[in-house]
Amino acid sequence: MQNDIQSAVGFAHAKPERAADLGKLLVDFAERSHNEPGCLGSWINQDADNPDLFVFYEVWATRTDLARHLAQPYMKEFLADRMEYLERDLEVRPLRLTGPAPAESADPAEMNQRYLDAYADRDLDAIMAVYAPGGAAVWEPGKAVSGAEHRSAVAEFLERDPRLSAEVSECYIAGDTAALVVDWSIEVPGAPEMTGSGRGFDVLRKNAAGEWRYVITNPFGSR
Repeated sequence: MQNDIQSAVGFAHAKPERAADLGKLLVDFAERSHNEPGCLGSWINQDADNPDLFVFYEVWATRTDLARHLAQPYMKEFLADRMEYLERDLEVRPLRLTGPAPAESADPAEMNQRYLDAYADRDLDAIMAVYAPGGAAVWEPGKAVSGAEHRSAVAEFLERDPRLSAEVSECYIAGDTAALVVDWSIEVPGAPEMTGSGRGFDVLRKNAAGEWRYVITNPFGSR
């Protein structure tokens, strides 16, 4: 399978007195990346034995997406000032996917079960991973959240130990876009005002790797 997927692994050796600042900065960059077109993943790791060493790994759908990311003002500013944080310059190794290539997901309705599984596991990262970069969730009629605000809302909601069930009743596909009509119910212990059921309307898009991701989840779609 031919593809234009771009990936890289990088090593950032922080000045000891700036390690905490650099770590926060890199995590913030990764979160911003997740909301940019073509970002298939961005992860920041800290060496288990050396707290001053950060290892980042990111994957982009195309070279154009990667170039757009590097041209973002926050990236250009960091790259210009990076030695304020680093003991030595960044080491970045571009990678080429040799296989296996990401498998295409033929049925967008499968994402509904993946969403439910992530909630059942109380896995915040897995929940956010079902969304496309910049994807939005409607948390109350007329108000959608995305990015860091969405992640914060999900994290707070998980603390309530919600019990969610949902079934896709209708699925429509037009090219790389799909729409799901979903019948759902939710129980939130100790919060009867948040417990109930309804019919939602979700929109998904297939990314460059052939994977379906939510663009909008709207549990109030029938209103």
